[in-house]
Amino acid sequence: MQQVIVCGGSLRGVEKNFKLSASDLEISTPSFSSIRNWLGRIGLYELQKEKEYRSDWIFIVDLTMELGKQKCLLVLGVTQEYLSEYVLPFNRGLQHQDVEVLMLEIMDSTRGDLIEEKLSKLTDKVGFPLQIIADHGNDLQKGIKLYTQKNPSVIYTYDVTHAMALILKHEDGQFGKISIFYSTL
Repeated sequence: MQQVIVCGGSLRGVEKNFKLSASDLEISTPSFSSIRNWLGRIGLYELQKEKEYRSDWIFIVDLTMELGKQKCLLVLGVTQEYLSEYVLPFNRGLQHQDVEVLMLEIMDSTRGDLIEEKLSKLTDKVGFPLQIIADHGNDLQKGIKLYTQKNPSVIYTYDVTHAMALILKHEDGQFGKISIFYSTL
């Protein structure tokens, strides 16, 4: 698990590492599909485990992975306490281990009123966020604005990474040229 989660190894690469390590011992090793199943179980546990009810959450919200007409609504969370104690003093950005998956939901429609409804249900489970960080996608932006109208103390912040990506996209016209330029440096 750690080879995939911590080291970023591929499932097939981890399978080969097991085989290499066990070659002298003549023991059976797990296949990549077994490793994938283990990871899936860990992910399911993380999604289903009880989250702490707090009043200092920072939600990071995005619509990802289009599957036909469906989209995946993802809400990650980090507490202000954790951010202040473990991230900001070290002048570093957030890393995947710093955030918790608070919600992951496949949606047939991502209208603003449905986004607001999902955020309100999440708030009932984990507490009110201090801040919501997201891009300015139409449905997402509308849903967050509806949510903040009902909860005016919540700050809605535009995700700077999306802003930078848009600037680069408009500057060059294509990400491909920029990616090639940076990969040659």
